[in-house]
Amino acid sequence: MTTLEDVIPLIERGYYEDAMEKIEMLDDPLDKVDAMTQVAITIHSKGGPADWIPTIIDDATYIVQKMDHPTDRAMGYSMIASVLEKIGYHDEAADFFNSAIEELDRVKDPTEKGIALAFLAYHMAISGYSEQALEVFDLAFDSIINAEIAYRLKVDGLLKIAELLEKAGDSVPSSRALKFYEMSFDIFDKLNVNQQAAIVEKKIELTKTVYDVGLPQIRRALLEGKNHYALAILDRNYSGVVRLIGTLEIALWMKRVNNPEYLDVVDKAFENCQNPHFTEANVQQIARLLTALGSLKRALAFAIKIKDIRKKSEAMKAIAIELALNEDVDSAEKLAINIPDPQVREEALIEIETLREGKL
Repeated sequence: MTTLEDVIPLIERGYYEDAMEKIEMLDDPLDKVDAMTQVAITIHSKGGPADWIPTIIDDATYIVQKMDHPTDRAMGYSMIASVLEKIGYHDEAADFFNSAIEELDRVKDPTEKGIALAFLAYHMAISGYSEQALEVFDLAFDSIINAEIAYRLKVDGLLKIAELLEKAGDSVPSSRALKFYEMSFDIFDKLNVNQQAAIVEKKIELTKTVYDVGLPQIRRALLEGKNHYALAILDRNYSGVVRLIGTLEIALWMKRVNNPEYLDVVDKAFENCQNPHFTEANVQQIARLLTALGSLKRALAFAIKIKDIRKKSEAMKAIAIELALNEDVDSAEKLAINIPDPQVREEALIEIETLREGKL
């Protein structure tokens, strides 16, 4: 019997004719739609017979329309919508998402509806509709949590939502991923699924660290320990100051997972950034990253360039405290005395004195 797992490798290798033949042999109509949409998006992104795409979408739509259950139709429409959005057919994608929502209005079973809503929300998330997706995930959660069903069934439904939330986070840049991960962690944590909660917690930490250049493929490489591959992806996608900031973010993650090569990455970050043009926000961020990396001389060089007095003072305070933590209390105190904002200066001196007393 042919399965979806038999088809995916053919799609990935570009054997589209063979893949379409295998798709015809699939028993599950949703698997057929899933595979067909993957063919369409792969042709669009990697090259292939682009004139196939409209026919594939039409055939997938026909299969969905013939499905018996509204939940299946909603899930099918969701898959088609996300592909249409990715290939640039925004109005058509919106129409298919609306069709999915209309189908779900017909569903009475709260568990079935909740899981289908989460599936819809996932596809909205990967299509760029993050805020709407979060709202639909909330509806999915409410549908299951309020259902009058056995506790075990309720837990199963909530875990499925958590998995789709995590999957959504995995599929979008850091700036959009964080909320999905946080919702996922909350569910896993409250249901005491400790191993999965720990995995999502690590993804949250990574997302916060590698934020500005947090493409899904960069974060995935870093989670797998493929740091040089992550840096190569960064170099292909970014340049100038953004690449510098991204390299420092990756170096900071490497430091946090105790990879000593982060020091070399910091040095190379500046070697590879020729004639940079920094904005005020860039200077503030680079000072913060260098402080966290322990590159305090470089951090101070950026901190003193910050025009905003309060933010300059906060940056200088952070460096002074880091010096004190590194047992260079005298240098920390000298720096703190030169902090321009009097309130921040006083706070820094008090903290440094407290650290000094703690070391006696």
